Amino acid sequence: MSTITVFYIKLLLVIASSVGVWWSANAQGFWEKLEKQQKGNQVIGLGILLFRLLPFVAIYVLLNFTPRGDVPFFWGKASVAYQGGMVYRDIVSYHAPLFTYIITLPLWLWYSSKAIVLLMVLVEAAIIWGTYHTYRKFYARALQSVAIYLILSAPMVMVLLGGQEDIWIWGIAVWMLYYYHKTQNDGLPLGVRFSVGLIVIKATFGFWLFPLWLLLKKRWGFLLGMALVGIPTLALLFSIMKLDFLMPLQMTTNLLTPNLFTIARPLLTAMLGHTPTLSTFSWIGVLVTLSTAMWVTYPAQRWSLTRSLPIAFLSTFIAMTIFQATSPGYYTFTYMLPLVLEVVDWKKSKDVLILLFFNAVLVVQPFLFTHLGSPTYDDASILTSPLYLLEYTLQILNVVCYGWYFIKVYQKARESVVH
Repeated sequence: MSTITVFYIKLLLVIASSVGVWWSANAQGFWEKLEKQQKGNQVIGLGILLFRLLPFVAIYVLLNFTPRGDVPFFWGKASVAYQGGMVYRDIVSYHAPLFTYIITLPLWLWYSSKAIVLLMVLVEAAIIWGTYHTYRKFYARALQSVAIYLILSAPMVMVLLGGQEDIWIWGIAVWMLYYYHKTQNDGLPLGVRFSVGLIVIKATFGFWLFPLWLLLKKRWGFLLGMALVGIPTLALLFSIMKLDFLMPLQMTTNLLTPNLFTIARPLLTAMLGHTPTLSTFSWIGVLVTLSTAMWVTYPAQRWSLTRSLPIAFLSTFIAMTIFQATSPGYYTFTYMLPLVLEVVDWKKSKDVLILLFFNAVLVVQPFLFTHLGSPTYDDASILTSPLYLLEYTLQILNVVCYGWYFIKVYQKARESVVH
């Protein structure tokens, strides 16, 4: 299948999903009726089948499509691990230590990179299911919001065509949220769950520890829970591979878009007289991400963790996509599901239209960026070309959308002060 054909398919998907989302957002009575009839499980199950599993079969079995996105990189790691290779020592990996071995598991049943995509689809499905069953306990429109997430084309493309794993970060967060809502205990058991994320996914999972820390009542119990998992893990890693296990902390040198750094890069290059150093701006981005996330989360301390935990999560990872110089648009997959639950008001047409626009940009911009050879725009004269100007404009609009949602999260956190 040619690249341009894939692009046309994505455009059709964006159009079809936009129609479905618009109808779903304006069908309040329909969703309320399904909730009253206790049809939530059937609806979510049918949604996963229609919008994830059947498309997987069509793309990778019937059309025999070759996985793209991050999957070739994952396949390289998993195939070496399958042969007995050791992560960090024999395998280059910027993920947590267990991630490589988890994505290797399906290869024992189906030795193909397609099995990794299927794993991503199944894990996302489990997270969707868990999110619905967590939110239905305290949010009246949980079914509608989760169903609309399934219809959105951006997360569909991210998991099916990109093989993205970033939603796993939210998976751990909603596991914590479910436990807290059930027990009201934010101490040791919650710390254990948080540490599981650190050893299963990647180092960026730890970013939201800082705003989360502001919200905890049993902070030292939480820290003890982290230590119970973290200390033995670190000791084991060091005993096997010495300091090689620090590989995930190395800052990448790959330019990823869009973020504040990439859209400011032409201006920075002109002002400095040379190409900005990516690693320097990456560290600056980390500091700004953490400080702004803590600033947004601070007022939410007045709330129960059931309401404030998603604030800490969203503020952190939306800020990361704005300020972190190595953040691509696909990192939105980390927070798209809680975003539609916590921030989007389906009764407001403005909210729905912005979500649909954001969804479309997330699908189109990465394709155009790759098609044009991943331009850096260090030489601003390249923007005289219409296609380059279009791609750069889409980057700006993407970052504007991040900013819009960051402001919405800030306003939501400030509600705790007003009320």
